[in-house]
Amino acid sequence: MVETKQAQEPQGDSRPPPSWLNKELIQQALRNAGDSNSQVETIDVSVPVAAGDNYGSSIYRAKATLTDGQERSFIIKGPAAGAALSSATTEGRTFEREVTMLAQVIPQMEALLEEAAPGRFPPLAPRCYHHGTSPVEFLVMEDLAPSGFKLADRKRGLGLRHSLLALRSLARFHAASHALLRRQPELVEKLDNTWRAIDKSMRVFVKGQIQGAVEATRSWPGFEECADRLEKFKDVAMDMFAQLNDPKDGAFNVITHGDYWMNNMMFCYEDGEVKGHRALDLQIAHVASPAIDLVYFLTSSLNDHIHEHHQDLLLREYHCELKETMELLGLQAPSLEALLSAVDVHGPFSLFLAMARPILKAEHGLDVNAIFSGDHSCLVPVYELPEVKTWMQRILRDYVRTGWLPA
Repeated sequence: MVETKQAQEPQGDSRPPPSWLNKELIQQALRNAGDSNSQVETIDVSVPVAAGDNYGSSIYRAKATLTDGQERSFIIKGPAAGAALSSATTEGRTFEREVTMLAQVIPQMEALLEEAAPGRFPPLAPRCYHHGTSPVEFLVMEDLAPSGFKLADRKRGLGLRHSLLALRSLARFHAASHALLRRQPELVEKLDNTWRAIDKSMRVFVKGQIQGAVEATRSWPGFEECADRLEKFKDVAMDMFAQLNDPKDGAFNVITHGDYWMNNMMFCYEDGEVKGHRALDLQIAHVASPAIDLVYFLTSSLNDHIHEHHQDLLLREYHCELKETMELLGLQAPSLEALLSAVDVHGPFSLFLAMARPILKAEHGLDVNAIFSGDHSCLVPVYELPEVKTWMQRILRDYVRTGWLPA
């Protein structure tokens, strides 16, 4: 199978940079990064993501030219003006949560890994150099692009090498987070279930996704039962998703990424081969079963061939890395059988990603704000795209067979 190619950096939109993104902000980030002597002379701000590739915030790249002629680059995240997804998750304190993860939790996780095996493990995420809430909420992070990191092509999906790398990184993330939770159990409350705090507009969004699938599947011969099941499911979906994202007493819980799909990770390459991985966008990280991240990733990010033929291999490789990392941390991982059972129990959560397939595959992105407002009409034509229709028909049969799509 042909491996996913390195994606070229997308062309950003033309909106001007905000006034708060200025030299003083970058100067402070530079100091926090350990460079107190250099002075910022100029900054050049661009938008490094294409319209439709980011749904909950605004992303900027600031290239700073220093007075000594050197250059430094930072990624800045700020609020997305008018973004429905951002407002829908306000109650979930997404900005505050990402700051907590990048500035506090992940550095502690990485310290545990370094203590267990010095020099063995790469960073899990970009460094956080500066953050604040005035005049708006902002986050200044390491720019991974100068180190060769790129987004993969979300429309093609990940091949086997990329998928293995992403799941091994996720296994280390989960292992280190479990170790940290044992030392700091108060994190369970601090990183509570974000699905419990999502407001009614998100419920409208999810219902709209499912209704789009209902209307599409009713037109497909032989899928009438699936359409009926989806029609019933849309009224209970959000409550089921929230319940599945709760941590379970006595179970193996970790800090989940919460949104672990291919647009929230970057890969680096050496001689054309994928070699490195970093996780991005930890806005809805919370304590739950690792199966949440697994079903999220497997449903959202694999190319069709890998999704159909290699999920078992990927889960076994994830478990192998989890077990090995846990042993280095002096802990015991759950058995492979227990892990697979957890994936099966949490399998219905993958319906959230399955219904998002049109959004992920749309050529130029869909009008997400329209879906939040209750207009799902833009979804139905995308379900008729050959690659989306073929994939949906295959997985809907699987969901009926496994019981993940209840009668």
